[in-house]
Amino acid sequence: MEVKIKTDLLLKHLFKNPATKLIEIILGKKVNWQLLQDTDLKIVKTREADLVVKLEDNTILHIEIQSTNDPSMPYRMFEYFYLITDKYKPKDLIQVCIYIGKEPLKMSDKIQFSDWTYRYRLIDIKDIPCKELVASPNITDKLLAGLCKIEDPKFYVENVIKEIKNANPKDRKELFTLFLEISKIRNNIEEEIRSYITQEDFEMPITIEWTWEELESYPIIGEALKIGKEKFIKEGIEKGIQEGLKQGIQQGIQQGIQKGLKDSIIEILELKFGELPEEIKAKINSTDDIEALKEMRKKAILIQSLKDF
Repeated sequence: MEVKIKTDLLLKHLFKNPATKLIEIILGKKVNWQLLQDTDLKIVKTREADLVVKLEDNTILHIEIQSTNDPSMPYRMFEYFYLITDKYKPKDLIQVCIYIGKEPLKMSDKIQFSDWTYRYRLIDIKDIPCKELVASPNITDKLLAGLCKIEDPKFYVENVIKEIKNANPKDRKELFTLFLEISKIRNNIEEEIRSYITQEDFEMPITIEWTWEELESYPIIGEALKIGKEKFIKEGIEKGIQEGLKQGIQQGIQQGIQKGLKDSIIEILELKFGELPEEIKAKINSTDDIEALKEMRKKAILIQSLKDF
């Protein structure tokens, strides 16, 4: 079964920040180029090319990203060939399909007619030198390097997380999500991320607002944060809260600490006074301030009558 990446997310980022080093590797040289914004191509139905750039000599470079083995790919590329040449009238057209899937590449790079052959470049990204992309200052190149054959997964993971940390705050969630999507395809990266973020001294180097549903859709991060959540809930019940929250601990963990304190307060009061009135439980459960809950827990231990609570 083929694992599919969210190519729409990858393409959205590629369009905003094209992989300059990847383009250089494909062409075999450094070139000046211009991103063509209007890539809607129409005959009867609409096609939208993934990436179309105009080179300095009026040559067009057309790149498609493909995450699965699609037997119709040569015909799609042939359709783009006509649409792009008809719209832009380029001096030349270079068409490239970059395969990023996990399964072995099985697609054809041509259509054989009786008198002539249509051909496009079909590249398995695992054959592109990873080191060159990782060394690029372009974050898109660095992310795409994760789809190549990684010789040093640890270096790659640490390097990318560092770059995401330094990225524009509004772009971090998209970048980190794309990083996790890439890890789904490459097991060696997935294992390295798991190893990296489950270190005892690990602190999330980027502050991102996540929902638990989002996090748990990515087993690596969900697993790490569940460990942290369980740890803090247990400490909240058995030992209380130690020095408050560290900067960067996710909201879900804070909620776990609050629940741990609330449960411990109710447990202490019920051990001392029996079943609690609903208004007492409501008072405890409606309090979310950590310091207030700590005071309530201390009070629950010291009071001799429930009326004093």
